[in-house]
Amino acid sequence: MSPIVLIIGCGVAGPVLAILLKRKGYKPIVFEKIKELGDAGASLMLMPNGLKVLGLVDLANQLLDSAPHLSEFRDQASSGAKLGVSHIPSTMLERYGQPAAGVKRTALNLALKQLLIDNGIEIHEGWKLEDIEEKEDEVIASFEGGRRAEGSFLIGSDGIKAVSRGLLMKRNGIAEGVPAYTGLTQTSGISPTPLSIEGRPSLLNIYGLGAHFITYPISNTHSSWAITLPETTEAQENWRLYKPEEIAALKNDILLEFANWSSPVPELIEGAERMLKFGLYDRKELMPEQWHSGRCVLLGDAAHPTSPHLGQGANQALEDCYHLSIRLPVVNSQSFSLSKQELTRIFQLFAEKRQPRTAALVNGARAQGSRRVVTGGAAACQERDEAVKKVWQDEEAVEAKYDHLFREPF
Repeated sequence: MSPIVLIIGCGVAGPVLAILLKRKGYKPIVFEKIKELGDAGASLMLMPNGLKVLGLVDLANQLLDSAPHLSEFRDQASSGAKLGVSHIPSTMLERYGQPAAGVKRTALNLALKQLLIDNGIEIHEGWKLEDIEEKEDEVIASFEGGRRAEGSFLIGSDGIKAVSRGLLMKRNGIAEGVPAYTGLTQTSGISPTPLSIEGRPSLLNIYGLGAHFITYPISNTHSSWAITLPETTEAQENWRLYKPEEIAALKNDILLEFANWSSPVPELIEGAERMLKFGLYDRKELMPEQWHSGRCVLLGDAAHPTSPHLGQGANQALEDCYHLSIRLPVVNSQSFSLSKQELTRIFQLFAEKRQPRTAALVNGARAQGSRRVVTGGAAACQERDEAVKKVWQDEEAVEAKYDHLFREPF
């Protein structure tokens, strides 16, 4: 009988790992607390390192069919002045075997759900994890409503507010609070692509006083964008979509603040067909031995939640999937089983491989957010803009930075 693997969370990582493990002979079952996966969020940027892993489950080409490949990274000031540009994205397909492209989050989520169905993998929506009980030869997950599931081991991939993480930390004697609010919020939207940037698929960062704006295409007709602002009052990270009447009011408020920013900012805000606002959160990084306990292991945002300023959250979760899957052995007989000792060894090797890289990126994203949103007046903004320019002037360092990211995980 194939060992049953309980996977908590049906975001990006859970379905991909489920497919990779099924191919090795395991029987994965995916549990998702949301009652029905569907329309949610705005978009995300898939980089070559993440797309390589999606390619392993035959999803990369499907997503890229309707998503323009990035041709450049571009930074500019709110006045429109150029701060820096790199055409590295135009070489990614040749260098790394995959490009970079923005995708609508809903499209990715539904494609992953369909992939589970097509591969005959069980998915249970509306199952909210409440407890984990570990025995010598199995793990038992308890869910809201008195439901239970038993498996050989459990993988927690249920995001930044992961219940699985809290339960593992408690078992390890660690009292961990809620995720830390970074003091920043993002307002995101999806809009028709303005003529000013049409035909030039860029990851465009725009820097102004006390705000940062980012945009990139997600189809041949539409672009995604996000504004990062400091807010002392904590905003919940709930990804709630605004209703049409709320969008109109939110647009008016934002346009008052960004009317003087250069194109394409006002056009994108004015044209928004979809908007949401949320707080940005992260957590202090865990040590490798804290990523797992007995027959349970964390990955993705459950292990290393990050703010989005480096665009690596989903991509690092996908790297996790690859590295954990290659360490788990192929199921080679009807009597195959994994002891707690063997699982502990596998999970520790996985965590030791991944923790240094993810911790560095979490810290880098936090620092990047602070650098992007400057509130010290015009002089501070000018200083920030000059620092951004200086970074782009060292072409070798820029190339090395991106190469470090995108050559992984294989």
